[in-house]
Amino acid sequence: MDGNKASSLTRRSFLKAGALTAGAAAVVGASGCTTIAEQSEEAVVQAAEEKTFTNWCRGNCGGPCSLTGIVREGKLVKTSPTVLPAEAKLKQTGCVRSHTGPQRIYAPNRVLYPMKQTGERGSDNWERISWDEACQTIAEKFNAATEEFGPNSVVVSFGFAGTGIVCGTNSEYYSTRNQPTTYGLASEMFMRRTGYAETLNSSDALGMWMAQTVCVQPSNSIEDMVNSKALFFFGTNPAESGTRAWPYICQAHEGGAKLVAIDPMLSKTAAASDVHVPVRPGTDAALILAMANYLIDNNLYDEDYLRNGSVAPFLVKEDGSYLRLSDLGMDPVDVTNAATGKTEATDTQVVYDEAAGTFGSYRTIQNPAYEGEFDAGGIKVQTVFNMVRDHIKPYTAEFAAEECGIPIDLVNEVSRIYAENRPSKILTFNGFAHMTNSHLNYFGISLLVALTGDSGVKGGGYGQLGMLLEGSTYMKTPAAVNYAAMSVENPQYNFAFTTEFLPQIMETGKWKGEDFPIKCFFNSHQNLLGSEMGPTYMKQAFEKIDFIVVADPYMTYTARYADIVLPISLSWEDEDLDLSGIAMQKAVEPLGECKSQFDMLKALAEALGYDDLYKKSQEEYLRDLLDTPENLEAGLGYDAWKEQGTIYGEYKYGEIVTPETNPTGRTIFYVEDIVPNCDYGQTFELDQRMPGYEHASESYKDNPLREKYPLHGIGHYHSSYVGQTFMGNIPWLDELRGEPFVHIHPNAAAERGIQTGDTVRIYNDHGYVVCKAILSTGVREDTIIAPHGYDHAQYIEGDPQDLVGLAIEPIACNNNYNDWLCQVEKM
Repeated sequence: MDGNKASSLTRRSFLKAGALTAGAAAVVGASGCTTIAEQSEEAVVQAAEEKTFTNWCRGNCGGPCSLTGIVREGKLVKTSPTVLPAEAKLKQTGCVRSHTGPQRIYAPNRVLYPMKQTGERGSDNWERISWDEACQTIAEKFNAATEEFGPNSVVVSFGFAGTGIVCGTNSEYYSTRNQPTTYGLASEMFMRRTGYAETLNSSDALGMWMAQTVCVQPSNSIEDMVNSKALFFFGTNPAESGTRAWPYICQAHEGGAKLVAIDPMLSKTAAASDVHVPVRPGTDAALILAMANYLIDNNLYDEDYLRNGSVAPFLVKEDGSYLRLSDLGMDPVDVTNAATGKTEATDTQVVYDEAAGTFGSYRTIQNPAYEGEFDAGGIKVQTVFNMVRDHIKPYTAEFAAEECGIPIDLVNEVSRIYAENRPSKILTFNGFAHMTNSHLNYFGISLLVALTGDSGVKGGGYGQLGMLLEGSTYMKTPAAVNYAAMSVENPQYNFAFTTEFLPQIMETGKWKGEDFPIKCFFNSHQNLLGSEMGPTYMKQAFEKIDFIVVADPYMTYTARYADIVLPISLSWEDEDLDLSGIAMQKAVEPLGECKSQFDMLKALAEALGYDDLYKKSQEEYLRDLLDTPENLEAGLGYDAWKEQGTIYGEYKYGEIVTPETNPTGRTIFYVEDIVPNCDYGQTFELDQRMPGYEHASESYKDNPLREKYPLHGIGHYHSSYVGQTFMGNIPWLDELRGEPFVHIHPNAAAERGIQTGDTVRIYNDHGYVVCKAILSTGVREDTIIAPHGYDHAQYIEGDPQDLVGLAIEPIACNNNYNDWLCQVEKM
């Protein structure tokens, strides 16, 4: 499409008519008193020229969205969602935040030059220094630490605010080897050459880990929603975040599908739904189990699917491990892996053949028993379903109503809707994955799907909203990427841990029993203190670190606690490619002395003595990555992306139904063992490996701490006007959303003498924040919604993240920043 090319667009005919355009006005301003009539036509046209570019906002909200930017006189003046043809209108995405590109680039809190802290960390006393001085200082500190304590003494933490196959900083959510691989070429090569220790990004690790690795939850494409009779939203707000799905959800609703939103607050998704279930924060699993018991108690489950489509008939020994063929002296059977397509002899799980009265592989026995206890050659076993059904019996509708803080009639209504509307789709995202008990939600949802058989059928599916497939094709993606271009000789892998363990490591000097003396910390594209949990304790850990470097476009909460801050470019100032198919065309030159992630790491590598690490330019590496035979044949090489930005083909509508792709080929709601995201020697009891319920670490209704801090607190994440903290200090957004405020129910406010507009202090033992209050019946009476996404300096005092403790759950070491209690007082 012409509108997506970096081409010149003129308004010659408009100018000839004599209208005073912005371009013509610029000519007048440039020439003093000279009038338009006295200017040559060419001069007028040249002044009015615009150039358009394709890029995206790096919003980390479930996008990305293809955006079109307009540049005049070397300045980015407008960004907006790229307009697609009418037939592809449902694929056009973008939100209010996408229009703020110019204000983000020219924001007053941009870091334009390398800065050195001259006072105590956090004092905001800065001195401008050169890149040479910054790199030399960093190299001296890093090299000195490495020489004395080894490469593990330098820790690098890459965040999510940078994307692209060259400059991306998204490290893997998880790594079973504790050897994460970063997304972008620049950071990948830097880490593999230096061998520095690195942190695993755990912000949303639990949802990804449980949905994709433990339970391997598949989901049909977004277009398939039109076939659903009901859509259930757990921990997700697609009307404002993950916007690709919302048009299709609306289409399904218009076709008669019921929408049910389970959310402590009245989000826009909840407001648009047929039923809103305002559960107490952290109690989703109680509702899920009540729904499962409703299906079981009323015999409303799909018996055939339980037998042949789920792990329900698998036999479990008393120690929780599966009974396998080898336990009975049976030979392995040939199994074709659904994910890899390879066939190999496998010691499979055993089931009981009721008709024949024999035991055998679930791969060969049809219609096995899905309930019961058996003696298998002297080994006492029971079916998974038998074990799970008995385990969840206590979690009745009455229990859910009490625990969730909702009427029992609402519990029963939601259960009926799920039972009577087949097929249904359950959509989750990370909103309910930030409590220490959240992993049980995923086992429970898998159980619901096993009971209804809503997997691998039209209108069914379950899993993470942000991971949904798109069946319709229009925007092209690379056919193949030459990842070998990222390789370095003799790659180094050292310690990797989730960032939440930093305070513990700094306190003990050890990790997994081994010495781990951290001396330097390098944080890139991540506002660790302003976005994740436990900043009070992270700052205490920072005090024990000799030298801290932060690379960020803005002077964030975290940057203020650095010794050196390095200025890095934003997406419109950079050239790269996101693998979703959106080219990042460089629209303007980086402000000040900002550098791309590639140029920054190249400068650091050279100062560290790795002169030969990056032998090519950023453009040359992009060519190496993209100019594969497959891409060139398909017209998707580097030159094509550079010229066209987003590359479009003929729009073709499609729906994808996804089968179970885990090794068993069945819906998994029990596992015999859990491989954790970050392995530090933890083990998991039987009740942690199946559907169940336990309260959160701090935020639960019977916590004695509620006498002091009676209110549950959660953050207001990802609304139309609030995203990550780099969206703070944006005038257009601030005008729409106002200054930071806390949502509090009128009854809770009345008890405290609080009115809308009052200045209040929210506090607990972890920290506090001072901001304005807004009274809202869209929040539970026992819960407050804290502001999020503002710049640290926009709060009157403190920061809402300071209210969050360090409650680390053991499976994914997730960022549990909704697991806290608080009190609110009028100032």
